[in-house]
Amino acid sequence: MIEFEAAPDRVRFTGAYRRHLRPLVMPYRGTGLSLGGLAVVALLPAPRMVATLLAASAVLFFFFSPALLLHRVVEMAWRRNRGLTCWTLSEEGLRAEDEGGYGLVRWSAVTRVEQLRDQLYVKLDGGMAMFVPIVALPAEKQQELLAFLRARDLLA
Repeated sequence: MIEFEAAPDRVRFTGAYRRHLRPLVMPYRGTGLSLGGLAVVALLPAPRMVATLLAASAVLFFFFSPALLLHRVVEMAWRRNRGLTCWTLSEEGLRAEDEGGYGLVRWSAVTRVEQLRDQLYVKLDGGMAMFVPIVALPAEKQQELLAFLRARDLLA
């Protein structure tokens, strides 16, 4: 059993969510590219107003919509997870406990674990994810944690 306390870092938390939401953002970028293509086509026969509107919509969908989505998701998650959390990895699963309550994720629900910039990106069934900060752990404890996950064939 491995037990430690850690608080998330906002910058690392945002980076982890950016990685997790990458597939979700692709339709926004595709819509932006489509609108950009329509703006180029509309320049030929239509008035400049239509092309300008399409080009502005393309920029909105390609750049601003994914950034706004990421900002809102991180903001909501940060409100939930900004405090000190006690993490326990055991044979039963991954347990998180803070002042708001506790939760247990059984290993059968974990599909994969990746190490991202001093935190663990724990992918769960159903497209969900957890982010476990390990930056505060000493090097030997981090190695023990990674060996535990390797033994379960979860570490990618």
